[in-house]
Amino acid sequence: MPMRRFLANRHSIRWWLPFSYAGIALLAVAALSGLLLFTLRRHYSDMERRYLEVSAEAIAHSAERLFLDRATLPDEVLQSSASIYSFLVKSRVRLLDVGQQVLADSGSVSEQRTDTVIVNVRGPADGFNDSAPPQGFETFLSIRQPEPAQLPEGEGTPRYPVPVPRRLENQGWVGGIISTDSHTNLSLTVPLFDREGTLLGYVELSESPAFGRDVIRDVAEKAILAGAVAVLLAASAGWAVSRRISHPVLALAQVTQRMAEGDLTARTTLQRRDELGLLARTFNLMAERIENTVLTLKRFVADAAHEINTPITALRTNLELAAGGALSADGLADLARAQAELTRLETLTQSLLTLSRLEAHGVERIRTPLDLGALVRQVAENFASRAEQAGIALSFDLPTESPVVLGDEEQLARVLNNLLDNALKFTPAGGAVTLRLESAPQEVRVSVTDTGIGIPPEDLPRLFSRFHRGRNAAAYPGNGLGLVITRAIVEDHGGQISVHSAGAGTTVVFTLPREG
Repeated sequence: MPMRRFLANRHSIRWWLPFSYAGIALLAVAALSGLLLFTLRRHYSDMERRYLEVSAEAIAHSAERLFLDRATLPDEVLQSSASIYSFLVKSRVRLLDVGQQVLADSGSVSEQRTDTVIVNVRGPADGFNDSAPPQGFETFLSIRQPEPAQLPEGEGTPRYPVPVPRRLENQGWVGGIISTDSHTNLSLTVPLFDREGTLLGYVELSESPAFGRDVIRDVAEKAILAGAVAVLLAASAGWAVSRRISHPVLALAQVTQRMAEGDLTARTTLQRRDELGLLARTFNLMAERIENTVLTLKRFVADAAHEINTPITALRTNLELAAGGALSADGLADLARAQAELTRLETLTQSLLTLSRLEAHGVERIRTPLDLGALVRQVAENFASRAEQAGIALSFDLPTESPVVLGDEEQLARVLNNLLDNALKFTPAGGAVTLRLESAPQEVRVSVTDTGIGIPPEDLPRLFSRFHRGRNAAAYPGNGLGLVITRAIVEDHGGQISVHSAGAGTTVVFTLPREG
């Protein structure tokens, strides 16, 4: 039920505004977070490339010495050097000859052994002619691999010492933002030359440590959290604003609905200083003018109908006196036509008065418990002789237990009279009229069905309009107010009425709420 109500109101401003606020907040957070992450990623990518460049430049000085003395060095020196370089720069290092064939490869950083021991050699370095660190170099490092079982101090597989550039010992400027668990896809190859500019080989660096991955991940997590909070706050603000806007709008809508249902006294009590308050004051002013106009028109109709009764009564008296005198046949015919028109005018006047009273608001209604079955039977019996004289079969179907409704007996009898009168009037001889009463737990249903001339489809929408008559009913007497009065009485009792016709025959159905 709540989900159905939510879906039914999904186009309401109470839902549309919070979702709009939340959507705007989400887009704003996504845009700002995306821009921030893009800027950070670009910044750290530049730092990763710069790190490779600095590392490669520093390694190149040491690697050039190796390549110059490569002919006099054991074969293990290049591999030992690549491993030491990789350890120092935390990247994969490959030493290449002039044809870019691999001479030594430190191996993938993620696959390197973690039990490698780096030894700081202070003093003459085996394999080099220098007995002290060369200019530009801090010290010599050597590498040895421990045995699987246990490595006694000072034992293992020694490697040849390699001079370490001072610049590599000062790489701590990136230590706080290096992620040793992840590596980049960047690679950099640096050529090596001797003093005469002859190409000696290449140093290739790859799989360098990623910069700022933890920072970016942390920023992304914080951005998601901030986005969720922003969306929640924006939705809450949108809900509060929508409540402030929708509440007066709904109040105005309820008052408008009351006016649409005929309550011209409906006014809004909304007191605000904004545009909605201006709308409320304008609405009240408009409603007051409409009420005055309608009441003036109704009063005019009621007064006119009431005043017409006096000359109608006098005219009827004169016509009746004239009918008792000596008149020719033509005079009697003219007098009969005058009396018929007078009767029609009198019926119209009474109908207007009745309709005026029914549409008047503020008039106290008299409602008493009423046996609707007994009333239906009584009205149907009153029409029995007329139906028999017209050659029409009149039948009625009543439930065993007669339902009770709250209503005005005289008005409900008029409804039944109007419906039966129309059914008999528009049904030719040999036809049938059925009056049926059905009882339900919450309401009673009364239907009058005939086999008469029916109602054209184009006339059905205007059937309850004042003075409207179907185009096939011109030859029948009437003033076009009978169904209007009928609907006014039914709706005044809290019921509904409808008419159904398929071209031949008509069914009029009205419902009334049951008592209790």
